[in-house]
Amino acid sequence: MGTWRLAAIPVVLSLIAGLCRSFNIDVKRPQIFQGPPEAQFGYKVLQHKARGEKWLLVGAPWDGTADNRKGDVYKCVMGARNSSACAKVNLGDMALRNVSTQIRNMHFGMTLLDNKEEGFVACAPLWSQECGTSMFSTGICTRVDGSFQPTETIAPTAQRCSTYMDIVIVLDGSNSIYPWYEVQNFLSNILSKFFIDPNQIQVGVLQYGEKAVHEWTLQDYQTAEEVVEAAKNISRQEGRETRTAFAIHKACSEAFSPERGGREGATKLVIVVTDGESHDGDELPEALAECEKRNITRYAIAVLGHYMRRQQDPHSFINEIKYIASDPDEKYFFNVSDEAALNDIVDALGDRIFSLEGTHGYNESSFELEMSQIGFSTHLLEDGILFGTVGAYDWDGAVLKESRHGRVIPPRKAFEKEFPLELKNHAAYLGYAVSSVRLRNGKCLYVAGAPRFKHKGKVILFEMSNSGRVVISQALTGEQIGSYFGSEVCPVDVNGDGIT
Repeated sequence: MGTWRLAAIPVVLSLIAGLCRSFNIDVKRPQIFQGPPEAQFGYKVLQHKARGEKWLLVGAPWDGTADNRKGDVYKCVMGARNSSACAKVNLGDMALRNVSTQIRNMHFGMTLLDNKEEGFVACAPLWSQECGTSMFSTGICTRVDGSFQPTETIAPTAQRCSTYMDIVIVLDGSNSIYPWYEVQNFLSNILSKFFIDPNQIQVGVLQYGEKAVHEWTLQDYQTAEEVVEAAKNISRQEGRETRTAFAIHKACSEAFSPERGGREGATKLVIVVTDGESHDGDELPEALAECEKRNITRYAIAVLGHYMRRQQDPHSFINEIKYIASDPDEKYFFNVSDEAALNDIVDALGDRIFSLEGTHGYNESSFELEMSQIGFSTHLLEDGILFGTVGAYDWDGAVLKESRHGRVIPPRKAFEKEFPLELKNHAAYLGYAVSSVRLRNGKCLYVAGAPRFKHKGKVILFEMSNSGRVVISQALTGEQIGSYFGSEVCPVDVNGDGIT
């Protein structure tokens, strides 16, 4: 370990003393660092120099409470004393102070990387994003300076939730709607299906009859409990006319504005619930054009109770509601026999809305990097950092580079030659270990291990351009089933000439 003298934990020392004398562990003058064993203190260690002092950084990824293992890093002063106390850096709190989503059990300190004069990098590869019913372990890292202060959060595989939606319910509250409590029940039930959160779904309600009123805006409530309670207390507006076109135009032109909580980049939906033909049907084309202009998807629900109670033909009404709904009708149009039957379509409506996830403007890497666990392995380069992303591409794994030239994320097909697509779901874990080698011609090759490839393991050496183009230079394959060949890689410059 260079010129520094470190000791392993006492159990290891006792084993060594009984078997041999190791040349690189000082058994006469050990300096012992201790921390909470339940925090897995010592999972990773890193020699670090800052402000003229020598430190030992110790990862403790299970640090925290029993129900929230945030993880942390301890800093221990190197010196002549036989033992030394270690202080917690409190990374889990400081590093994520600007990250709105606080996920439990992220395990900071599973990876530590010296960043030369700039400090060090600590990672929490199990940091996850909650999106709807899914939990995506994208991972997160943070740069820490010489004063042990986080300076930058690194989360290149974190993606905006596909449930990042602004939904406005356009609700008919005219006299013909009856009984009103069934409409309230429907509202409460459908709202309880939505993942209400500032990073996921926001919901507003506009009720109309002769007039149209914003009952509450997108920004008014931030939890499902709040909107469900608001739905229980909403009263019917009443009115002899059903001005559906006016209400839709008002919803699409006003309800999604930034002043009312509309968010840039959010998928925009309106859900129109009405029980009768509009009194301003000639204005519908203009209203729908306003929605189209703003890229707002429309669900439309025809409640036939008023027609059934009067034994009237709802054919013309149904055609109007189909016209209001986005195409195709089988996806965006519903009709129910009466107000009570609204609750029968809650699950189907929810399923159709969430089938929109990931279909609005996401790039080709959507649903490919969300389990990448960035920071599972790291390696310092001359121009940046190489990360292993073991969970990328259905656990085939991959690598990712952050440098002054930008971010490089090779696509799935970049490693197709060595990891054929027909072997999908074999979970090779490429990126379990990463490093680099320097050749005599000055060329730099990246190294990545994939210890589960065909259950034997594989290591590849490759070039990677700033555009993400990958050229495989060499591949080494393990021979024994279950050997985990490639779980560690360690290039060595034996004589210190700069050549690996």
